[in-house]
Amino acid sequence: MANVYVRPAKIEEWEPAMDLVWRTFLRFEADEYAQEGVDNFWEFIYDETLRRMFCLGQYKLFVASTEDDIIVGVISIRDGNHISLLFVDEGYHRQGVGTALVKYVTGFLNREMGKCFVTVNASPYGVPFYKQVGFQPLGEEVTERGIIFTPMRLVIDGKES
Repeated sequence: MANVYVRPAKIEEWEPAMDLVWRTFLRFEADEYAQEGVDNFWEFIYDETLRRMFCLGQYKLFVASTEDDIIVGVISIRDGNHISLLFVDEGYHRQGVGTALVKYVTGFLNREMGKCFVTVNASPYGVPFYKQVGFQPLGEEVTERGIIFTPMRLVIDGKES
């Protein structure tokens, strides 16, 4: 794995984290979406309400960063146990960063919040990764507000809640 560590994001890291998300989305996912989906995704990640929720601790954001504190990956949780965003900088793809982010968050959810499973609405680009780390599809691919995704779930500790 790349020499990175996962930790909760600091308040001042919100903008750099969302910039990484946007850059990565444009590079790997935007071509799959209609303009409506691209616009809605941009509005979501740069929404002031979402940033305020993060600052208040109501929207959990974690980062993978290098020893020099450069953010190379982002994962966020909403609604208690739903992965809202998972993006890794292009230069760190296929180096275990995404897997480390998922492991950190599933441990956090299980240990700190008593959750037994985590869900995600996986983009077409992300579905193979999520399957690789153990997520199972809950249904077919759908499109809502121009956003294409497959609902998926990972049981964290072998029991449902």
